[in-house]
Amino acid sequence: MAAGAGLIVLAPPAAASAAPPAVTWNDCVAYSDETLEAMGIPPEELPRIRALLARTDCGTVQVPLDYHRPNGTKITVAISRLRATDQRHKLGSIAVNPGGPGGSGYLMPHQLVLTSPQFEALTEKYDLIGFDPRGVGYSTWAACARPGDDVRSPEIPAGPLTEETGKKIYDFQVLQNQACWQSDPTFLGQLTTANVARDLEQVRKALGSAKLSYFGVSWGTLLGQVYRSLYPQSVGRMWLDSVVGPTANRLDSRFHDVTAADEGKIPRWAAWAAARDATYHLGDTVPEVIAHLKQLKAKLDAAPILFSDFDQPLDGNLAAFLAVAPSPLWAEATPALAALAAARTGDPVPDALRPILIGDGPQEPTEPPADLPEQFNDAAGRAILCNDDTSPHDFPAFWKTYRSWQREFPITAGLAPFSQMCAGWPIPATEPFQLRRSNGSLQLSGHRWESPTPYPWIAQVQAKIGGTVFTVEDDIHGSVARVPECTEHLEAYFLTGRPDHGGCDGVTPPASVAVAVDAVPVSTGWAPSGNRWSWRKH
Repeated sequence: MAAGAGLIVLAPPAAASAAPPAVTWNDCVAYSDETLEAMGIPPEELPRIRALLARTDCGTVQVPLDYHRPNGTKITVAISRLRATDQRHKLGSIAVNPGGPGGSGYLMPHQLVLTSPQFEALTEKYDLIGFDPRGVGYSTWAACARPGDDVRSPEIPAGPLTEETGKKIYDFQVLQNQACWQSDPTFLGQLTTANVARDLEQVRKALGSAKLSYFGVSWGTLLGQVYRSLYPQSVGRMWLDSVVGPTANRLDSRFHDVTAADEGKIPRWAAWAAARDATYHLGDTVPEVIAHLKQLKAKLDAAPILFSDFDQPLDGNLAAFLAVAPSPLWAEATPALAALAAARTGDPVPDALRPILIGDGPQEPTEPPADLPEQFNDAAGRAILCNDDTSPHDFPAFWKTYRSWQREFPITAGLAPFSQMCAGWPIPATEPFQLRRSNGSLQLSGHRWESPTPYPWIAQVQAKIGGTVFTVEDDIHGSVARVPECTEHLEAYFLTGRPDHGGCDGVTPPASVAVAVDAVPVSTGWAPSGNRWSWRKH
């Protein structure tokens, strides 16, 4: 998210503290209309979100910073509870997590209900529990210091990455991670997936729930796997969507598999483009389209193109980037690729490429509302990934791996991370763990063509911990909660507990080249694991 060492989760440390956890309930934040709209709530939905917030309880749970010292320093985990409308016949509570790591789940219950009628129906019989993992949002918060002003990020020339540039990027990553660690090593060292799972168990106890059901997306699925492995008797019904693989704590293994999935989904796009060769002129067979793409990438890598009104030279990675666009955007990415193939240095940016490279043009930055809740915490995300990462962090190992990807993935290797993101992180993986099989209810959904969490991972997880596989025939990360045809299966599972061996189509590619991007029937904004698609310098 595979090769590499497996996850090693130890049994939970003994809870020596005599006092059971409790929720400290307090008033919820009274968000202004400006803040709600800044979160992506359309003005016409403000009455609905305010009605949901009126049904919400807000509180905090005190948990140990270090579970090996349960009577030591305590930190705070912030939770929200969107109460079921039929408390008399309530089936329990479903905790939810959007992924990351570092993503805020505090208002995810409300996001799900606004996005999905099926989740709205579930709130008749379930409380939905949102929470900010340790380090994020309203919970005890993590922050990273930056290197000094005299430390500048290295320039990354267009064209294939050289070892010299790779080493400069690596050295800069070391300085960034060392500065981050020095911000608060005691706290940052306790940010792990296993500790977030232990925090969730404290939340369950504090709520007085015999069992806790769970819905997680992306990294939230790894959290679910670890929680179920540590506390199998505490889990009710669990649905994990866009499943993270059992070796994804090894970042070299993760990024290898993600890059392989990007390479592997190109023929699907190529078939779509080939069927429309009269429009795009990229070839009328899959091999012809792929050969055209490889030739264009090689041409741009050898001689990056520089448009007259865009100050960044563009190499073959832009061609690869367009070829792996999410399928709802094929009707935008494919004409852009065709325009790139016909363009020359000194030309203005072609019209088809302009929205992707330039967007709507420069906009005046606006100050966010003071009470805007944090949606993502980079420091917490970095610390959790690096504290869990068991791959080597030295440059020679990274460079050897990166070079092997160039041979294995001739189109997409340049889209892979070009640095060891945990370079210079001063401690090894602090919380090794072993995923364990149990007989509890578990539903796993994988997306056949997506790359952030490749489909083969779902079989690896099932082999490790069990569960029933549900297949979504799309390439959209975490779309189960956003496509009614799919969410109907999820709703039925939580209402009945019956495993679902079926699947759904998910988000389908555009049938016509004239399909507008904003007509795609899936939300990519205020929803769990929204898919972002924008050019960045590689």
